[in-house]
Amino acid sequence: MSIEMKKIFLVKGVVQGVGFRPFCSKLAKKLKLGGSVQNNSSGVLIELHGDRKSIELFAEKLLYEAPPLAMIQSVESIYEDEASTDSEDFIIRESEKQDIQKVLIPPDIATCEDCLKEMRDPNDKRYKYPFINCTNCGPRYTIIKELPYDRTKTTMACFPMCDECRKEYSDVSNRRYHAQPNACPNCGPTLWLCDAKGEKFAINDDAVLLASKYLREGKILAIKGIGGYHLACDPRNDRAVKELRIRKKRPDKPFALMARDLEAAKSIVLINEKAMKLLLSPRRPIVVCPKGKDDNLSRYVAPNIDTYGIMLPYTPIHHLLLEEQDLLIMTSANISDEPLVAGNREALEKLGSIADYFLMHNRDIYVKIDDSVIAMAGMTPIFTRRARGYVPQPYISKKALPPIFGAGGEMKSTFSVTHDHYIFTSQYLGDLKDISSIALYEHVMDMFLSLYEISPSYLVYDKHPLYLSTRIASSKLSSLKCKLSVQHHHAHLAACLWDNDFSGEAIGLMLDGTGFGDDESIWGGEILIGSAKYFSRAGHLLQAPLPGGDKAVLEPWRFALSLLLQTFEKMEALQIALQLWPKEQDKIKLIAQNADKYVKTSSAGRLFDAAASILGLRNKVSYDAQAAIELEAIAKGKECAPFETIEKGDVLLIDWRPAIRWLIEGMNKKNKAQLAAGFHDGLSKVLVNVSTKLAAQSGIRHIALSGGVWQNRRLLNVTCALLKDAGLIPLTHKRTSPNDECISLGQVAVGIAHWQ
Repeated sequence: MSIEMKKIFLVKGVVQGVGFRPFCSKLAKKLKLGGSVQNNSSGVLIELHGDRKSIELFAEKLLYEAPPLAMIQSVESIYEDEASTDSEDFIIRESEKQDIQKVLIPPDIATCEDCLKEMRDPNDKRYKYPFINCTNCGPRYTIIKELPYDRTKTTMACFPMCDECRKEYSDVSNRRYHAQPNACPNCGPTLWLCDAKGEKFAINDDAVLLASKYLREGKILAIKGIGGYHLACDPRNDRAVKELRIRKKRPDKPFALMARDLEAAKSIVLINEKAMKLLLSPRRPIVVCPKGKDDNLSRYVAPNIDTYGIMLPYTPIHHLLLEEQDLLIMTSANISDEPLVAGNREALEKLGSIADYFLMHNRDIYVKIDDSVIAMAGMTPIFTRRARGYVPQPYISKKALPPIFGAGGEMKSTFSVTHDHYIFTSQYLGDLKDISSIALYEHVMDMFLSLYEISPSYLVYDKHPLYLSTRIASSKLSSLKCKLSVQHHHAHLAACLWDNDFSGEAIGLMLDGTGFGDDESIWGGEILIGSAKYFSRAGHLLQAPLPGGDKAVLEPWRFALSLLLQTFEKMEALQIALQLWPKEQDKIKLIAQNADKYVKTSSAGRLFDAAASILGLRNKVSYDAQAAIELEAIAKGKECAPFETIEKGDVLLIDWRPAIRWLIEGMNKKNKAQLAAGFHDGLSKVLVNVSTKLAAQSGIRHIALSGGVWQNRRLLNVTCALLKDAGLIPLTHKRTSPNDECISLGQVAVGIAHWQ
């Protein structure tokens, strides 16, 4: 005998904007259940009337058959009663806004196969329509202004649906049921091609065809996408790629590529199984893969490195453009280190001197966001930029968290903020030394706090006294009295541990360029022991003077000279330096005279830069970590440079002087590839030796690896393999980057340990 009942569920997670309500409606009608489904500020509220067994089956299918883009955090039963059913109808109710905002915003998702099939069907009303989408794909995060997620609260509000689209939107059996960006050529956004003065030449399909023609002719185009503009040109056209570098003021940094499909990508890069899954995933990141043997691309696409960053199309516009050619350069549209350009007027103003033509549309981008970038270290993916497709997906805690704002670092800045059981980390926001990056930081911060109606009670920030992230956050949260400064590398350690859901103690190998140390020197090659609660500095790279401060970052020969002066007698060091860098003769002598006056650093990033300069690879850089990246690119062989350790009280110093001597002496005996490989592998070996010694003393077996230097694929792979051979457990970043993007997450993790 069936038992009639009424039951109400609250479903939390990414359950709005992903076709979840239509799914519930279809499932309820299939199981002959009455009731309703409603978006609210906590998630999705489902009320069911009917047979108990059918309701139980509904709850089971809810978890295992949910839409592919849904991420269910929890299903809570908040009401249950045996009663006669009120109705056999199941309806979708109007969204309800509550006092506390707990719903999760979905990220922007690549165009699904169903939409692509329709877009390619001459008989479909959306044939070649560049804004086709459904509940399973399309823009989300970049168009949302308010929650709950409804069309009126997005940048699609200015496009009233036509009768046909409204019918689809209201039909529970339709794939576009309650798809908020739903549109067609009769009622939706328009695409057009114009010149740098804004004069239009063509719209929609004609605009795409003309844009494709211009690209094949070697023109440079600015193309508006989901999160901002790209600059595009033909990667096989030497003149076009070289001209793009000149106009964009980007002499060396590699350009990203977009391939029509997987086969086109395989024609230029080596793709393993993990990379293939990432490329084909709905998140569509740029995946950095080894170059193939016989690509015919311009040498200016990615000079002096052994990889290409490649992605597959993720908007209808991309798919339409790539019908005419298999590969395009598709690089972020900005100048130097400024943020991505997203607005149409902004594009004409800032890109008018770069692009020959503009492919624009009138769907506004509320928040700009770059492409995500993931490098492949064998089968291990390494985030180098976490942005589109992944943000604003949160980290989820089993416990409710105190309301904390983590201000982040200054370069590769992000912020993180807690809310209920979640930690939200913003997208990559750029270098805050640029005024437009500051404006972006403030806009995204305001948006997050407003969307979720968050009022932080605690502020955590970097110990560096001059970081602009601290100033911005402190200004906007000026009423807060509970504040905590966190040492840069402690934040790296805490971020790595949180990223691995690890709450115990670990030995931390924190390798990066710059971090303000507790002793007010510049740290950057640190061996820590601790957790989110505390840390101690158990060791570090031997310090050396940093000639010229920030100049040494842009001119690696400066720190290389400093290392020579520490390794050899002064006269011998000067003799070697003058042979290596004859054009810097006057500066070399001046630096040698003032060596004891410069601030000292233990920076691992600068150590790699110096090795690259000694080997003659790069004496001046035009983008972050260029020298180190080029050093990694040539490393081949099984040499091992001799690094040593020095015990100084309770601290272990990693002495690089034998390795520097080995490089100098080996330049007449070995090729540069062998020396570069030996430098990498020698550092890996000594790091593992130090870790093994500290593990034996402390009983700690987990080794956390964080800091931008761990984006080095060879260093990461060799070190992890040696750690495992030594019976230790390496912890690497999984959901965020090891570079300074993770600092804000680590700050929040330290804050949680401090205040929870």
